[in-house]
Amino acid sequence: MAHALTFQHDFLREHRAVLAVSALLHLTLLVLLALNLNLLPRTPPQPVRLAIQATVVVDDRAARQRAADAQRRRQQAELAEQSRQEREAAQREAEARRLAAEQQRAAQERQAQVQARQAEEIRRRADADARLREQARAKADAEAKARLDAAARADAEARVAAKAEADARARAQAERRRAQSQADLARQMAEEEALTAVAGSPAAAQYRDLIAQKVRRNWNEPASARPGDSCDVRVQQIPGGEVVSAVAFNCTGDGAFARSVEAAVLRSSPLPLPADPRLFDRNLLFTFKPEQ
Repeated sequence: MAHALTFQHDFLREHRAVLAVSALLHLTLLVLLALNLNLLPRTPPQPVRLAIQATVVVDDRAARQRAADAQRRRQQAELAEQSRQEREAAQREAEARRLAAEQQRAAQERQAQVQARQAEEIRRRADADARLREQARAKADAEAKARLDAAARADAEARVAAKAEADARARAQAERRRAQSQADLARQMAEEEALTAVAGSPAAAQYRDLIAQKVRRNWNEPASARPGDSCDVRVQQIPGGEVVSAVAFNCTGDGAFARSVEAAVLRSSPLPLPADPRLFDRNLLFTFKPEQ
């Protein structure tokens, strides 16, 4: 209903002049008709009324046709405008989508570039840190190797020096031992020569005679003793003449005779000391003969 009213309003507004002319013509026809009616007899002019009616009918049909054509043209124009607006809206929407897609793609590319730069920076820093760590490790390894080499050289030098010192000490000690051995040998030979000379001296014979005399004084002759019996006696004494032990051997008498000699030596402790200290012998050997 509203659409029909709008259509009528638009139709009247667009065909205002045509309708005014048509109304004026109709009014003129009516005036002329009225004048004719006054001049003519009272019989109704039927043909004239039919012509007017036909004209009005024809004009009304033409107006409706024109109105229908105008409405169709407006509808087509509206459809065309709507289609154009829809196409423009679709184009604008597609352009907006394209721009949005381009912006998104550009943003993604920028983000990817930023991320790539960040990753490259991280990689570069990691590489730099790795190089620094590798350099530090290589330096530490070199320093440790240098310290180990220095310690090894010092240890080797110390071992060489210690070996040389030990060899020198060993050589010096061997030399001292050799010199001491030679000195001891020479001293021993000299002492032996001196003892040999002293042992065969009258003083040595007198020393042994003193010991034998003291032993005879302390000897208790056993019942089994026979004239001419004798024993060799080995006496161990300490400085001062104290007797440690006495052993009789090579006895011509029996065991009682040998035991009596040993007892006499023990009772004779301390034994007489020689006038020459060189004649003192810790392991004294003499021959016991009761008759002498």
